[in-house]
Amino acid sequence: MYDRVPKELKAVKRWMLWNFNSNGTKIPLRLGGSAGSSTDPESWCAFEIASESSIYYQGIATVITDPYTGIDLDNCLDEDGNLREWAVPIVARLDGVAYGEISPSGTGIKFLTRARKPDGSRCLHKITDGKQQIECYDHARFWTITGDCYNRQDTIADGQAVIDWLCQTYLSAVEQQTAVVKQLPAPPRVTDTPLTERATAYVQTIQGQSKGNLRNSAFSLSGHLHSMVGDFGERLTDSEVLELLREWNQKNKTPLRFDELQEAAVNGRTNGTPRADKLPRVYVDATEGVNINGLINRSPVPDNPFPQDCLEIPGLIGDIVRHNLATAHYPLPELALASAIALMSSITGGKVADRGARTNLFILGLAPSGGGKDHGRKLNRNILRAAGGGDIIGPERIGSHAGIISAMAFQWNTLFQIDEIQHLAMAMQDRSSPHLVQIASVLMQIFSSSDSVWIGDAYGDRAKVKTLHYPHLVLYGTSVPEGFWESMTEANLKGGLIGRCLVFESAKYVPYQDPADEKIPESIIERVNGWLSLRTHTGDMADKSDGAWPLAILRDEAARARLHQHTCQISDKRMSEEPITAAIWSRAAEKTIKLALLFACSRCEGNTLPTIQLQDADLAIRINNWITRRMLQQADRHVAKTAFGQQVNEMRTLLRSRSSEWTMSEITRRTRGLKPRERNDILQTLIQDGTILQGEKVTGGRSAMTFLVIE
Repeated sequence: MYDRVPKELKAVKRWMLWNFNSNGTKIPLRLGGSAGSSTDPESWCAFEIASESSIYYQGIATVITDPYTGIDLDNCLDEDGNLREWAVPIVARLDGVAYGEISPSGTGIKFLTRARKPDGSRCLHKITDGKQQIECYDHARFWTITGDCYNRQDTIADGQAVIDWLCQTYLSAVEQQTAVVKQLPAPPRVTDTPLTERATAYVQTIQGQSKGNLRNSAFSLSGHLHSMVGDFGERLTDSEVLELLREWNQKNKTPLRFDELQEAAVNGRTNGTPRADKLPRVYVDATEGVNINGLINRSPVPDNPFPQDCLEIPGLIGDIVRHNLATAHYPLPELALASAIALMSSITGGKVADRGARTNLFILGLAPSGGGKDHGRKLNRNILRAAGGGDIIGPERIGSHAGIISAMAFQWNTLFQIDEIQHLAMAMQDRSSPHLVQIASVLMQIFSSSDSVWIGDAYGDRAKVKTLHYPHLVLYGTSVPEGFWESMTEANLKGGLIGRCLVFESAKYVPYQDPADEKIPESIIERVNGWLSLRTHTGDMADKSDGAWPLAILRDEAARARLHQHTCQISDKRMSEEPITAAIWSRAAEKTIKLALLFACSRCEGNTLPTIQLQDADLAIRINNWITRRMLQQADRHVAKTAFGQQVNEMRTLLRSRSSEWTMSEITRRTRGLKPRERNDILQTLIQDGTILQGEKVTGGRSAMTFLVIE
């Protein structure tokens, strides 16, 4: 596919991946799916790694920087694939000095040559009606690569003379009559928050300036950008502001020098003119003197849907997901994947390991009440029984930590499938019931003991002391999203149990479907039985399966490097984060390794041992990163750090319980435990954060204050 891409481009570590975002814009991505950048070398990788990972993305991209210049002839091909007249002289001059390929749209040609643009040259020239255009860049740009070489033009050489001619003819500082100054978008470097997108959209509205007022304009624009605040209180960095200023500068007929832009980007942070911006609302509790902004996120959780391409898992997991969706009344892709991973985790218990890591996982599936959460649990039970693994199916309720230990002592490899698990989470916070509080501690200890021996509570009667050999406890719990997140506290987030969980969320109801009347495919049953029947050692103890002799699964070199990089990045990240964020991120690397191991096992066919490949590592990283970020967003929204914050959460839950408006008298009857001032402060907080709308209703000539949930 990329055979004709010049070797000198492949040899340089300047490669990324790309996808379309929700607006149809191409965005650069690092390995694993997080934000890429055309100016951050840390987000670039080698060509071989990018090309191997491209199957999970739209394609690969390189970075335009010294010594290369990129020329994009947009819409230069007509409906028959022939060059339009205006493009002929440009393509002819580039022949022999530039690598050219058809763009992803199929209607343009992109070239790369060794050259630099003359100072003062513009980046864009529009042809006649503006539907066709010439773009030229020599820095801070990511460049999609298709490998579809145009007319065998696959040679890169010194193209300085051609670039000089191109800029003098089409991109000189003096605007031509037929040209239009383009509202250039910022280079699609993308971050994980909406702030950069909002800042980019704002810069697009700023016109190019004439010479004489440029420095003041840059200084003012820098101040505007630095004053913008994101949904979670974040602000743009100096480097982000500088990159946006560079995009604005390209629209100026006589651009500012780079050092002048740098000065404006830094000084605008403290001395620039702030722009009127919509900041997160703040409410101060006068009685407590505590600013609660930040303790509870005021804005709705960003609509960041689960990446759809991550639902297509190769092998057994993918087949189980497809059968789940075909036979469900309410097909929930995220929960179908969650339950399939839980099943894969159970049947590989004690069979495989990757450098000590076993396949046991704690997985949670969240979906609305009555939305079909039980289908995955039922399917797992049916598959296990059909494949001869019914003994793995554990209790569906947990009454105490002793109950967990007893179940695991009876069956070392057990799948617990718990519905409405938020009730268990709430019970574990009840200090008046020590046997429930200890559930979290025991779950965490057993989770970390799958590769060793765990000894239970000490008793005077030693016969009561339980010893678990290589316990493989898999937990798959389901809940409604609001109930689960609002049962969370700062303490149990820091405690580590939630950080050990993979939380898959389907936040909305889905349409009903007439489910397919099909039996579990024999191919699924056979493969599940194959894992359950696998013997990992020989000799007199060959029939004893207690997890003591797992097969060591290897990683290929690319997967090893990718997982090592991911682990190091997380290790560095948690050192600079506040306690809750650090606690949640601290377990991410371990979960990623377990997922990669499961994905490799999912692909395994017959008696061939799996090898963890780059595709397994990349898929595991993308899924776990999405889950971790979503978990942090939900924690920021729902988890209170103060008693007042908890009261706000409880009021929010009450008002959400119906879609119609509430009167003050109704709210008072339902919250008799609150003092009038406390109730008023809570309601004002919810008004300030945009959760509820205050109104007035007139009945029989009398008016009453009303509150309506608008979130």
